[in-house]
Amino acid sequence: MILAFSLLFSPALAGEFSSADDVLAQFSAEPSIAAVHQMALDYSKTDPKYIDTWLKAAKSAAALPSMTLYYNYKRSLATDYGYYTAEDAGNDGELTEEEANALAYGPFETDQGVDVYHVGSVRATWSLSDLVMSSDEIRIINEAQDVVKLRDKVLEEVTRLYFERRRLQVDQLLGSGGELKKRVSDELRLAELTAQIDAYTGGSFSRELARKQ
Repeated sequence: MILAFSLLFSPALAGEFSSADDVLAQFSAEPSIAAVHQMALDYSKTDPKYIDTWLKAAKSAAALPSMTLYYNYKRSLATDYGYYTAEDAGNDGELTEEEANALAYGPFETDQGVDVYHVGSVRATWSLSDLVMSSDEIRIINEAQDVVKLRDKVLEEVTRLYFERRRLQVDQLLGSGGELKKRVSDELRLAELTAQIDAYTGGSFSRELARKQ
């Protein structure tokens, strides 16, 4: 592996390349700085798309009502009572033994049943203020400021390492390339500054440059 690396970046004669683009084309198979930026954002979970997803979820949650469910079950024994009187006696005016016991001991049950009640309700409550700006959205916006600071730091470091590595590759490729090496160094510095601007604009700077060109 070490031998292959040394052969790949062995010093070349400056005459082998006619321009800085020819030199930089030797690294076209490697990921671009934009691709490396995206790798770093995905790995650190600092891509703006995550914040957008959190805000959309918070907005959707605020649109959902607070639900209250109520249910009650009641079971009661319903009994009707009757009383014997002298009118309940037979034609002879005398009470039977059962009637006499009823008068002596109180009322008797004439009907008996079970009453069952099922009572339920559902209540939905919306917070209109949360539909405009919920507490979750405010919290996410505050936390997003910390995420932005971390993202800027990550992209700045990734950009520095990427172009420091590329300069070392050019040094190995050209050796003492003279004027051509200076032109390549200038191109790399320009690309590095562009990448740093892209890091702060989410790539909008390069996209606008490409559109105008």
